[in-house]
Amino acid sequence: MTKNTINDDIFLKMIRRILSLERNFQSVKKSSREKNLPIQIGWNLSVKKIDSFFECQDTRGYKFEIDPKGNVFIVEMENVVHASVEELLRNYFYIPNRGVIINPPINVMGSSKHYQPNGEGKPSAPDIAIYPGLTIIPMPPIPAPPPRSRLSICSPRPSRHLEIPAVDASGKPHARIMCEIAVSQSYHDWNAKCSCWMQQQYVRCVFGVKFYRPKATQNANGQPDSGHVYTAVAGQVGVYYEEWNFGTLDYYTDAPTTCTGPGLGNYQVNIPTQYVFWNPPIVGGAPATAGYVINVPPAVIAPNFIIDLFQIQQVVLANQINQ
Repeated sequence: MTKNTINDDIFLKMIRRILSLERNFQSVKKSSREKNLPIQIGWNLSVKKIDSFFECQDTRGYKFEIDPKGNVFIVEMENVVHASVEELLRNYFYIPNRGVIINPPINVMGSSKHYQPNGEGKPSAPDIAIYPGLTIIPMPPIPAPPPRSRLSICSPRPSRHLEIPAVDASGKPHARIMCEIAVSQSYHDWNAKCSCWMQQQYVRCVFGVKFYRPKATQNANGQPDSGHVYTAVAGQVGVYYEEWNFGTLDYYTDAPTTCTGPGLGNYQVNIPTQYVFWNPPIVGGAPATAGYVINVPPAVIAPNFIIDLFQIQQVVLANQINQ
């Protein structure tokens, strides 16, 4: 990086601190050159200002992170690899619905706004959220607003981030499975996001995939080759955590992986479909899990969502070829 480039970056950061969140976001959208992620577009903002931004702006194709101080970052921009993997994963999660598209037992949504676990009501959205259908687990009632102060003109809008059972930002039952896809997003930020979702009790599984830039390698004949490193994780805090290296090269050793064909047991991720319907009774303001048995709708006969990592590998390779 040249001295002039560094000075330009410093100048841009100074300008962004002065401008509004909306102005900074529009500036990034109009710039085709700005590729260094993450990009900070907001500083020390209130939950109200951040909510207003997401309600008023078209943020499709962008992935955001908000830290505990109210700083807003763009951590991923739309690209064909991200979009193709998201489409494949959605298809995997649709399979147990057996083609039902009206009031399905399982809803699969993208970028659905939730509350950050332990985030004091700050919004956050996964790349894919898997919900129970509303005919299976209906919307909980809206809580009564807090008492109106004598000096207030209207009642404050109640925040629902501490509700039990947990809800998303629209008041629907909280998604039970979260998926995070990272291409240009750093490993650190991606891993932190996955770990954060695992802190929410109603999230029964987090599945994440991270893709890295192709590595310049040589094949057995000494010819130039391109090595690809991909990592997947699935887990739930205190219950289980699994990791797979499913690119053409191992993340830790750079040795070739054995992810070389479809249907390989070591490269299949099995997520129980019953996780989507986890909804224990509330006793004393908390989920009563002792002796609780999940009630799976009869229409859902597949015991697991089965994700074939080789197929994800192939989709990425096909879409990385010209990048």
